[in-house]
This record gives sequence, structure tokens and C-alpha cells, in this order.
Amino acid sequence: SIKKQREPPLFYEISGLAGTWLGRRLLQADLRGRVREIFWMGRLALFLRILLGLLRTLLGLLCLPCYKRILNNHLLELEKDLPGRLPGAPDFTAPALYLRPDIIINLKAGGSVAHVAGVLNNLGRFGPLPLFFTVDSLPTIHPDIHAVCITPAEGHSPPPGFEALHFSRYFAAAVWRKLEGQKPAFIYQRHGLDTWSGAELAIRHNLPFVLEYNGSEVWIARHWGRPIRHEALSLRVEMLSLRAADLIVAVSEPLREELLARGIAGENILVNPNGVDTSLYRPDVDGSAVRARYALGEKLVVGFIGTFGKWHGAEKMAEACVLLLKRRPDLGERMLVLYMGDGVQRRATEEVFQQAGLGRAAIFTGVIPQAQGPEHLAACDVLVAPHVPNADGSRFFGSPTKLFEYMAMGKAIAASTLDQIDDILEDGVTALKARPGDAEDLSRVLEALADNADLRVRLGRAARAEAVEKHTWAAHTERIIEALSRVTGG
Repeated sequence: SIKKQREPPLFYEISGLAGTWLGRRLLQADLRGRVREIFWMGRLALFLRILLGLLRTLLGLLCLPCYKRILNNHLLELEKDLPGRLPGAPDFTAPALYLRPDIIINLKAGGSVAHVAGVLNNLGRFGPLPLFFTVDSLPTIHPDIHAVCITPAEGHSPPPGFEALHFSRYFAAAVWRKLEGQKPAFIYQRHGLDTWSGAELAIRHNLPFVLEYNGSEVWIARHWGRPIRHEALSLRVEMLSLRAADLIVAVSEPLREELLARGIAGENILVNPNGVDTSLYRPDVDGSAVRARYALGEKLVVGFIGTFGKWHGAEKMAEACVLLLKRRPDLGERMLVLYMGDGVQRRATEEVFQQAGLGRAAIFTGVIPQAQGPEHLAACDVLVAPHVPNADGSRFFGSPTKLFEYMAMGKAIAASTLDQIDDILEDGVTALKARPGDAEDLSRVLEALADNADLRVRLGRAARAEAVEKHTWAAHTERIIEALSRVTGG
């Protein structure tokens, strides 16, 4: 196994060659988790394939100065053409063009999956079914929406660290070829690191462009991920996308303020929190099969679902549960904690329970496929959104999709008083709230919910009504169409 950290160029290729040559037994696992042993013929083929990849990487490093020069000239052309764009109003008799050029495959669950499906499934309400171009199809997309998959071309190996930049340009060209002259109503793209396909198509072909903005990917990589080798170039590409967008859909007010500080005009920004499909997430979903699967019985289940990001506060919730169970040993007989999902902070969260000697008090399910999310939430009595502030002191800019899914399920919610979460929920009406990062305060909120079934029912009903009235993906998408029509004069 190789730790997920920044490694020098050629590290993985050399490790792979050593593994195929020196390993006593060689096992191969596919994306579905199936494992098979590779014998000498397969080992030789794998060795040659990795060796070819190594030679391509070496060639890419040798060509790096030339590659950077070509990329710089291409960006200069787009930046020069940008001021002259006048795309006009969208023609809603044509389909919208939804782009997902992120080089991420086999994504089964998470907030990004919910957002893509939420918008994509509702764009057809304002015209023909959208055209969806992606690297890999996603779960919960409506079956009538055809996903056109575009994968990195064989034999095209950019220098290390430039894969997304290289693919974004290839992706844009492939999309335009496949459109075969069909002009879409507008382009919609979810912003990602080094993904500039939407900006290129908008500039080259003078099309209206909507950019969904969940935060600066450069900031996210710097604070929550791995350092970027070419950070200045990534910032340049990010600004190109922001400047090319006729409408930027920012999921929170802190993001609007950040965009204003970067010179983006306020009239081109729509603050539009995330949403939920209330026909899928609803109080009458049956969670009995999930309760049986994990032997939850009649116990009070306190649940969390997510990707265990550093901002999710999953380990802080664990600290709160440990405090509560030690303060109230009687609850240990009738309460279980259910963690649904997986991610970087999962191990730290498990260790909180283990070190307290309460390992049996929490169940960790691992990744839950998106379509199975509702039944897992239905198995819970209390749902927790324990988000914590950004470590660098900047404002929390997230719009957690789990929050709206919790509300739509009609469950009692315990949540942090943190920026948008605090704005969406009303303490004592749709949730009980605790100070962000304060495990003691959160433990008292959980205690109040554990002791009062009537309170749980009342909070859940009010939260569901609020979700149905204000926070559906249909309403979210309608706000985008209205704002796009306004900024383009449609």
C-alpha cells in the first residue's frame, strides 16, 4: 500500500515495476473490489505496460518546457478573446449542455453526486432534456438522460501534474465534435481543479456559460488536500473560468464575498444553497431492513452520513457521544451511533471511541451507494451535522447536502451554529444547535434529543415542511434559470 501523500515524479511507476518483478505473489483488485492472482504471463504483460507508462512519463518530463509554452499560448488566446464575448440570451428550445470533466471515476456517493443529479434531473423542466458529457456516469441520474462518456485518449500522456489541464482541453474539443453543429441553450459546469472545458467552449463558440462554484479548488488543495505543483497556473485557470462565466452559482454567502474580493461583478453571482429531492428523501421511507442489517433493534440511533472531510466534524461528534455516554451510562443500553460513509477522518473518528473503551457504541458502515442513502437515514432517530470552522480562521463556505437530506427525511437534527447551517435551521424549531467544535455543548444537545421523543417528532415535522417549501432541487434549478435569463437579457 502507498500512503496518499505528495510523492516525487516516477514514484508510482518505479514502485509498480518493483512490485511486478520482486513480489512473491501478485494480486490485482478492480474497482468493484474483485481480487485475482496474476501469474507469470500476466506479470510480464503488466511489467511491460508499467514500463511503457514510465517511458511516457519520462518523455513528458523532457517535454515539460515545451508543453508549458504551448499551454501558455493557448491560455493567452482565450484570455485575449474573453473581453469580446457577447453570447446573448439562451435559446431554451435547445437543450442545456451539462459538463463534468473531472477525472474521477466510480464515484458512488457524496454531495457532488447529489448536486449533479439534482440540477441535471431538473434542467429538462425548462426545455428539452439536457446533454450530459462526463468522464463517468453517476448514480441517481434520471434514466432518460443519456450520459456521453469521454475518457482520456490512449497514448496522450501529459507531464506529471498536468493531467487535468491536458484533459480539459481534450474534453472541450471532444464535446464540440460530438455536438456536430448542434448549438446548446447554455453551458453548465461544476467547477473543479484545472477544469476549464466550459470556459473554452463558451469563449470559442460564444455560448452562455453557468459555472457552479463550491469554493476555490486551489484553496481546498492547499488546506484540505495535497499541494499543487503548479499553483499559480491553477489559479490562472480558475480565474479564466470565473471571468468567462455569465453566471456564477455560489452555494453560500461567504463564497459570494470571496468572489467579490477577486474582482467578480456582483450582478453575475447567484447565492444558491444546495437542495434535496424530496420525492426520494421523505419520512415514509422504510429503514427497517437497515436496522436489521446492523442489529440496531429498538435502540435510539444517532446518525451521521458523509465523506469524513476535515470540515465535517465527524470526530468532534464522536467526542460528544463519548462525553454523553460517560455522563449517562443508562444511555449506553439504549443508544447506538451509526456512521455512514468513508473518508480521511474515519480512522480518527473510530479511535475516539476505541480509546474511550466504547468501540461497541458506534457502527461504521463504509461507503453507502447514493441510492441507498434514504433508507439508511430512515434507520436513524437523530441526525447530526457537526461541522467545524476552517482551521485557518476563514469563514465556513460550505452548503452541506446532508443538511437538506436530513430535513427532508423529517428527522430530528443536531447541528452546528456555523454560517449557512445556522442560517437555514432555526434553533428549537427545525433543529437543536450547538457551538461549532464544542463537544460538550453538542453532547448536551444530543442528550436533550435522546430524552424527548415528542421533541424529536416536532423538530422533524417542521424541518420537512421547510425543506419542501424552500430547498428542493427543482426550486434550486429554477433560480438558476431565472438568474441566467436576467444577466443575459433573456
